[in-house]
Formats: sequence, structure tokens, C-alpha cells
Amino acid sequence: MERRTFVIATGGMLGSGGLCGAAELVKAKTAPLAGIGVSQVAAAGSAAYLALVQERFNVYPGGRGIGMTLLSVKRSFPAARGDQFSLTFAVAASQSLASGVYEIEHADIGKQTVYLQLAGNGPEGNYYRADFNLLN
Repeated sequence: MERRTFVIATGGMLGSGGLCGAAELVKAKTAPLAGIGVSQVAAAGSAAYLALVQERFNVYPGGRGIGMTLLSVKRSFPAARGDQFSLTFAVAASQSLASGVYEIEHADIGKQTVYLQLAGNGPEGNYYRADFNLLN
């Protein structure tokens, strides 16, 4: 197979997957926050997480969950066309996670897959950050 043919074929597959998700994001933007699904919470943006600061989440590095607390929601570029924000979580110092993709869960919003990156440690334990960049 020629390189050009391969690039065109795989680019088309990637693009079509993105279009399917776009419809879901449009639906999510119009839903109220109460009783919404997991993908809708991410699409709702930083406002959905502000109400959950200091609440307990579970992270699943394997079959068993580890408790963590949402410490902060930090917004970046609030006047931009998108919603860029970071969530900072604290995990007990006795627990340790490698930076990577994890499933997190909250009692009110259900499960979501995020990339958690080690961001240091402090009095609450080890800190982990999840970054989001959502278009409006």
C-alpha cells in the first residue's frame, strides 16, 4: 500500500469517529446538570466540577477502588472560546498511582475515564492532576 493511500484511509477513519462524538457533545450542552450522564459532565465543563470540590471520588487502578478527594478546579483562559481547566485530586500518602489513564467515579456523576498525572505531594497526600480542554 502506498503511503499516500494509507494516510488518506486512516485519516478518514479518524475523522469519522470524531463526527460521531460531536453529536453527543451537542446533546450534552443542552442538558441540565442534574441527572446527566458521564460524557455529559465532561462536556458541561468546569462548572460541573466546581460543585464537587472537597468531595470523594474513587479511582480504579485495578479491580479495587482507591479513595481520592477533589481539591480544586483551576480554570485557564476564561475569556477564550473553550473551557480549559485542571482538576487536582489528593490520594492518601500511603497510596501511589503511576501517571496514566484511569477510570474515576463520583456518586453523583458516575464513571469517567481521565488521564491522571502526578503533580506532587502535600498535607493531604499525593496530588494528581487531570487536564481538560473543551471547545464551546
